[in-house]
Amino acid sequence: METIQIPKDVKQTTEKYKIEKGGICGQSCLAVIENISVQNILDNWVEMGIEFKGWSGWKQLREYLEKRGYQVKLKKKDVIFKKNNFYILRVQWIGEKENKEKPFYGWGHWSEASAHTHFIVVFNKKFFCNEDGLFDIKDLDKYLNTEGVITSAMEINTEVRNK
Repeated sequence: METIQIPKDVKQTTEKYKIEKGGICGQSCLAVIENISVQNILDNWVEMGIEFKGWSGWKQLREYLEKRGYQVKLKKKDVIFKKNNFYILRVQWIGEKENKEKPFYGWGHWSEASAHTHFIVVFNKKFFCNEDGLFDIKDLDKYLNTEGVITSAMEINTEVRNK
C-alpha cells in the first residue's frame, strides 16, 4: 500500500458515534491501518473484550493492535516518520484557561484536557482525520493551527506481525 485508504463507512460511523468529549477517531485510525471498515473495527473491539466508553485512549488502541499481532512502540511527540510505518498521533486541543502547558493545556483539570483530545493517523507523508479528511503531512501545522499540539505518537510496524 502506497497511501492511506479511507474506510468507506468513516462518514457514517463518525456521525453515528459523535458525542461531546468522545467519538471514534481512534477506531477510524485502526480502520485505516487494517484497511477495513470502522464497523469491522468496532465488531473486533467487542469480540476482543475491550471496553468502549464512547471514546478510546492509548491503552485501548495499543491493546487492540497488540491483540491483532502488530508491533507497537510509544514515541515522544517529536517523531521521525519512517516509510511504510503507520503512526497514530494524539492531538491535544488547547483550552481557554491561562496555563497552556501540560498537564492542563488550558483546561481546568487533566480530565477535562483528556476529554479534548483527538487521534489522527499518518502514513507515507499523508495524514487522516476522521472528521476532516486526508492531508499532506506538510499541512500538519496548518491543521493544528494554534489550537492543538501533538503530545505523543504510536508507531505501528505493519510488516512485522505476530500471528
